[in-house]
Amino acid sequence: MVVKFAFLLVLFVVLGTALADDVIVQLPDGIILGAKSESYTGKPYYMFQKIPYAAPPIGDLRFQPPVPPNKWEGTLNATYLDAICYQISTDLPEETEDCLYVNVYTPELPSEDNNVAIPVLLYIYGGGFYEGHAMQYRRGPEYLIDHDVVIVTFNYRLGPLGFLSTEDTVVPGNNGLKDQQLAIKWVHENIQLFGGDPEKITIVGESAGGASVSHHLLNKNSEGLFRAAIMESGTAINPWSLQRNARQNALSFGAVLNSTLSSVNDSQLLLEYLLTVSAKDLDDASVLVSGWAPVIEIEHDEAFITEKMYGLIRSGNFVKVPILMGINSEESLSGAGDLDALETLSEYYDNNLQALVPDDIIMLMSDQDQISFGSSVKSIYCGSGNFVDDLAAEVRFSSDTSFTRAIIKCAEMHSNFTDVYFYQFSYDGIMGNVTISLDGAEHVAHAEELRYIWRTTRDGYDNSDLSKFPAEDVTTQHRMLTLWTNFVKTLNPTPEPDDLLQNVTWPTITSGSEDDFFYLDIGENLEVKNHPKSDTYENWVQLYDLLDDEAFDTY
Repeated sequence: MVVKFAFLLVLFVVLGTALADDVIVQLPDGIILGAKSESYTGKPYYMFQKIPYAAPPIGDLRFQPPVPPNKWEGTLNATYLDAICYQISTDLPEETEDCLYVNVYTPELPSEDNNVAIPVLLYIYGGGFYEGHAMQYRRGPEYLIDHDVVIVTFNYRLGPLGFLSTEDTVVPGNNGLKDQQLAIKWVHENIQLFGGDPEKITIVGESAGGASVSHHLLNKNSEGLFRAAIMESGTAINPWSLQRNARQNALSFGAVLNSTLSSVNDSQLLLEYLLTVSAKDLDDASVLVSGWAPVIEIEHDEAFITEKMYGLIRSGNFVKVPILMGINSEESLSGAGDLDALETLSEYYDNNLQALVPDDIIMLMSDQDQISFGSSVKSIYCGSGNFVDDLAAEVRFSSDTSFTRAIIKCAEMHSNFTDVYFYQFSYDGIMGNVTISLDGAEHVAHAEELRYIWRTTRDGYDNSDLSKFPAEDVTTQHRMLTLWTNFVKTLNPTPEPDDLLQNVTWPTITSGSEDDFFYLDIGENLEVKNHPKSDTYENWVQLYDLLDDEAFDTY
């Protein structure tokens, strides 16, 4: 009896403590229960996960723009996220069609006598528009939260569920971008309840997430929803960020699922069939059709974008906020992880010069012009030689044509209308988790910078214990966190001298004379340099200048 009483007493104390630690926030849609956690340095913060920002996109809402969620009764448990949108590249147990949720991590909650207003970093994940999610193990806030910003992450639809388009009003497309826009609106309307400042939101993204941020700058309805943008290794004018054969992709997707649709060219019939297919079967079939990405929609009331992205940026027809953006020193370095495959690809390019012509301009040329253009591209990297004899040349070509060419051009055009801080991340450390090297290529691959910003435990990688990394890696991490959060807080990554940042002043692109393009090289040291990738970029510009830029959608 004494033992039983003692057990009940302990249980009562544990429950009482848990109840005392409950973190409750009243939202317009209902009450949510959050939890307390600790940053890397032991600083307490509050976390809320799996908050609905949209109604489940299921049933008749599949392939439709998101709609706000219904209100709920009682208290919603927002202490964990166990739902992500369907992924094409992997099959994870958390995948579900009911996936439109937002997470909020805040260092301080408001109270009756403390009306805090903390700047907000709102993150959009990358993953080629076919994978990615907001699970905490992938984008943990534990390092960023130490820098006194509110962190927001969220899921958005991917692959066909997010980007299928029939190029008409039946399924116009861009539902993944429309998910993002609704999430951004939700944050702007609700973040003050978590201690965030709705007038100090910076949207941030990497790769396809960076391209998404870039797209939001081009949408007139974004005006007033955020005050700054960070684009890491991706923009709306990267060729891969536009789905050029969307209708054919949609019809092919239907035919993969039902062969009787192979001869059908009817959008409504296709939609009606796809609504009968289980989400899992749609997911299984999605790997058989590639190229899911945003589209240029036809004109209609809910269209996200209806004009060519290149022209919008060039003409200044975008939301003019300060921008921080840049590249890693060798975005396509991971391609050198399989030298046999790299050699095969190099041989293909040597024998098929048309394949060197970017997707966004190949349709503007005759067959002979394609060969001539491809030959000029090859000479940028190989001179009079061949790719197969210089595999690093192929890696440099791939980095430029997939990433850096468009990103530099995008920054140039934006800088004519707003402040742009440009960077090249060149620090080659263990924390970056890419051990590939190739003589003649630079050393930092796509996405390495993310591991210096987010706490990540994934596929055997774990950066949650900084004592396991060299001091130089940790210093670089502290610098990245400081630069990024300085920008979120002040719109300037180096607002004042800082020994950690080697007292560098990061200039905007146009800080110098008309011909300058200043950027910050983030390597073992922080160095202001001029004209990123100038050895190849200027040659690309000369080639593109031979064409009619009115026809460009990307670059």
